Amino acid sequence: MRRKLPIVCSILLVLGAVTLASAHLPPGELFFAAQFPDELVPVIDGNHADWDILPDTYSIRNAKLFDPAQFQEAGRGEIDISDANIMHRFGCNENFNKLYLASQIFDDIHNIDRSFGTCHCYDDNWETEINPDHSPSEEQNLEGNPVNNISYKWVVPPLDGVYQSIEPIGDLAWLSDGTEYVSFGWSFEGEQFGESTYYYEMAIIPIEALPRENATPENTDFHDLEEEEIIHMSVTMGDIDVEQENHQYQGFWSLSPESCCKGVNDFVMAPMEDALADLAETAVEATSWGQIKAGYDR
Repeated sequence: MRRKLPIVCSILLVLGAVTLASAHLPPGELFFAAQFPDELVPVIDGNHADWDILPDTYSIRNAKLFDPAQFQEAGRGEIDISDANIMHRFGCNENFNKLYLASQIFDDIHNIDRSFGTCHCYDDNWETEINPDHSPSEEQNLEGNPVNNISYKWVVPPLDGVYQSIEPIGDLAWLSDGTEYVSFGWSFEGEQFGESTYYYEMAIIPIEALPRENATPENTDFHDLEEEEIIHMSVTMGDIDVEQENHQYQGFWSLSPESCCKGVNDFVMAPMEDALADLAETAVEATSWGQIKAGYDR
């Protein structure tokens, strides 16, 4: 179900979250994906400098995060920033039909414990859930129906070259990092397996319906992003500081109050901010003048 809003985003961003009858989880809250100009879409390389053009109102921080009770009894926003400190940003571009996600995560211990071939849930991970048709969680990935919520899961550094998992459909070569449909980048500062800040970044073409068998780009229903529409997205940081039986997380900090693996947060594809449009125009003018000037600098 595609939903849209009146153009009131500049007011709503100041408020941060609003009450809407159509919102899902958390009830009455709305988030925003910034509309990047074509000339200024992020390069997916793990460097977040190109996100810094966004107003701070697009940044989602610890106060909005849940740790579902199945992992530990922590209230919303009750995160110990000496253990983990998180910021997420979301973006979109209507012309390229892409969603962009970036997370900056400080962690006192960055943990990789899994053996080759075992579950990513043994490690610190970054999980993003995309449900473009805005269906409630109980209507996502119903048995016998095409997949309408995809989990893009990442664990870095890679172990024997493995760092991604796309669920529930399994890893498809055409739907993996480095294709036209999915791009992922990461970097870190600090001690790689100790106290560090990791930078995660992803761009995807959103999928509304993915066949459960023999999925190809030709038989997949790609979602066509539209300004002001609402889709579901969620993002989670799984934090494991010490090796545990049954891969028990010390923290599972998510925008979703529902634990794992479904997109439930309402995100508006925001109209273009005037400041971003002006910045893009300036960038184009500077490039054009540089090209003209280069023709005479001989």
